[in-house]
Amino acid sequence: MMNLLSETFGMRFYYWTGLNWIILFPLYVIGLALIALLWWWLAKRMKRPWAVTVPLLFVLAIGPWVEELWIAWNFGRLCKKDAGVFINKTVEVEGFYDTTRPTTPVPRNEQAAQDLDRGGYKFYEMVYPNTEGGPSKVVRLEKVNGVWTPTVLDSATARYHYTTNIYGERAAHKITRQESRVTDKQANEVIGRYIAYGRRPPWFFIGLGEVPYSCDGPDGGPNSKYNRLIYRDVLKPIQ
Repeated sequence: MMNLLSETFGMRFYYWTGLNWIILFPLYVIGLALIALLWWWLAKRMKRPWAVTVPLLFVLAIGPWVEELWIAWNFGRLCKKDAGVFINKTVEVEGFYDTTRPTTPVPRNEQAAQDLDRGGYKFYEMVYPNTEGGPSKVVRLEKVNGVWTPTVLDSATARYHYTTNIYGERAAHKITRQESRVTDKQANEVIGRYIAYGRRPPWFFIGLGEVPYSCDGPDGGPNSKYNRLIYRDVLKPIQ
């Protein structure tokens, strides 16, 4: 049934677990018992008790699934609407301002320095949170004599900025929208954008914690490229 609805209406249902029946089975048993009791009571008082009980059976069958049907329909619709990677142009750069990685004035360890090396950029500008409660600074990391050397700035100087709303924003009931973008601040133009949607389980879900379920395109499977670093597609390091 879920596959038929998915193929027909593009709905995207949450993962199913057998544990869900722990809630649904007793609900249906109790509901059927109450409807049967009502039918027995009405049969003594009216000629067509089924006129009341049949609609109640339909409500019982569909009622527990209303929330999941609503989420799945909205989720599928939003995934088709604007999820995906959108690149207006690519540029070669020496570095960029990355607002997604708060840092310290120097790489925390050797691994952090190696991560910077693998990026291939000549410099990085990153957010430097002010631990004393004042406005944040910017750390510019640039390699000098083979060592990543920091310079603390009041604001970013890089032309290109990479930003993302890490936690997403509400797009519909139990659905969030996450967007990452690369902006050319000099031209005031967004040159690359990555949009993904994530959804939460229905009320009757029981599992070993919530499993992430996201989409980043109309045809992409669950979590296919979620949290993609769009700047790697847009900002090419000058060799």
